[in-house]
Amino acid sequence: MSRKSEYDVPRLLHEALKLVSERRVVEAETVLKRLLKTQPDCSDAWWLLGRALMHQDRFEAGIKAHQKAAQLEPDRAVYHESLGVLLIRAGEIGEGKNALARAMDLDSESLRPSEYTFGKLLESDSENALLWYGLGIVLEIQDKIDMGAKAMSRARELDSTLASDPNGYQES
Repeated sequence: MSRKSEYDVPRLLHEALKLVSERRVVEAETVLKRLLKTQPDCSDAWWLLGRALMHQDRFEAGIKAHQKAAQLEPDRAVYHESLGVLLIRAGEIGEGKNALARAMDLDSESLRPSEYTFGKLLESDSENALLWYGLGIVLEIQDKIDMGAKAMSRARELDSTLASDPNGYQES
């Protein structure tokens, strides 16, 4: 790898992160795909691409990008946390719960961002049963049992098909 391309990776990641944070996600996607052509093993680029795709409601592609990041660096809790949130938003509850549990196993603080994410999403979509259910899962994994039960109860009020088994979730 040339000195210039070594420099380009952090610069392009920084540029893409800025674009994602500004919700300029189509532009971020372009930057990240350009980066991944030359650096296909850059886990941070895959993770950011997954976030950009999630913000475009392109869940399947976002899931694949997050899975690639987690495959490249399986011990990074943030990759599993983001994957879990996206899987739940896509209706893949069992897989999402597993990814969130893996994140918690790697880092006991890793689920705070997903708790915040589900909370923010609920501010604009308070009738979305999957978001309530995802929040409930995150809270229960963090041993916030009462709060998690309330969130899951709200999810079941909105969609009675959720949580039909004794473990509190349906396998996807």
